[in-house]
Amino acid sequence: MIWVAIVGSAVATYLTRSLPFALTLRPPLPAAASRYFEALPVAIIAALVGPAVLAPGGALTHGPEPLAAVVVVATVVWRRSLLAGVIAGVATVALLRLV
Repeated sequence: MIWVAIVGSAVATYLTRSLPFALTLRPPLPAAASRYFEALPVAIIAALVGPAVLAPGGALTHGPEPLAAVVVVATVVWRRSLLAGVIAGVATVALLRLV
């Protein structure tokens, strides 16, 4: 039974690591599909983090998180960098929790 788990894990690892290489060998995607795939990571992060920031327990929060979310969005729009947005958001939450 342990060998089934080992082989299954090996196959899953191989597929997830080789799939991007197999997809890049094909002809380039249309412009609309390319824009969609470029925006997909940001949309997934927003869908996962948004509800947790605004309503963590099912009720709206009154802590520093909503203000930090606004700072993150403004920083990402201004700098075009997700890393800068994360740093600004963490710094905002830390400073507001000190106050």
